Amino acid sequence: MATGIIGNPIKHSLSPALHSFWMRECKIESTYNIYELEKNNIASFLNNLKDKNIIGLNITIPYKSEVMKYIDVIEQEALDLGAVNTIKVGSDNKLYGYNTDAYGFMCHLNLSAPMWKNKEGHITIIGAGGASRAIMWSFLKENKTDIRLVNRSEERGLKLIKDMKKLFPLSKIHFSSNLSEALVNCSILVNCSSLGMSGQPKLKINIENMNKDSIVYDIVYTPLVTELLHEAKRLNYTAIDGLGMLLNQAVPAFEMWHHRKVTVSESLKKIALAHLEGAK
Repeated sequence: MATGIIGNPIKHSLSPALHSFWMRECKIESTYNIYELEKNNIASFLNNLKDKNIIGLNITIPYKSEVMKYIDVIEQEALDLGAVNTIKVGSDNKLYGYNTDAYGFMCHLNLSAPMWKNKEGHITIIGAGGASRAIMWSFLKENKTDIRLVNRSEERGLKLIKDMKKLFPLSKIHFSSNLSEALVNCSILVNCSSLGMSGQPKLKINIENMNKDSIVYDIVYTPLVTELLHEAKRLNYTAIDGLGMLLNQAVPAFEMWHHRKVTVSESLKKIALAHLEGAK
């Protein structure tokens, strides 16, 4: 029985290294394959996965929303986020869709900054894409509702806020076009944009006006320590990189497919970092 990942482009995906590590660790004889598909081939590929001996799939960019039309049962969290990143083939041959992105983020935040809920001040999120949606949802689910959203496109930012307020009517989410203003009385900053990533423009930001002992979380993981995180460390803030979110979101998928408990160990982190180095 095989598992794998669908996306395009996908050749540098970290997922095969993660799942192969856990399969070796659990002595599971299986494979985790890369399926780089064109959009018009998705429907035929997902049809009768059981006949292909595939028990589960991860879904990545740009197909997290596209696959939803072909899935039989979608969990509420994935419906809320409008995206599926994990598919399980049930014993009834139906496709079950899940989203583990919010779980991966919150799991890593709890591990890296256990006292984050006690921070006074609002949360600022940069970016309004799929990651931002999952992360905002995870904060709102934890009843942390005072959020500032900063995004280049105001229209896209307001659309995200509208969607979240439908799910959490009492939330206090505000759009801000001024990043500096959004950081005043801010205790948690999350960069959900690609700014600061290798090959992307720099994230131009001054975080000195954030509250004392703030948390800065950058979901970028190439480089692992971005300029934003370097600055956060200089200011003695808690600096959290994006690799932990990526590793932790993979855990529920493996466990639901193989019915075995796994953890994000130091050995796994080393393999992930080696893979990222090799992909440069």
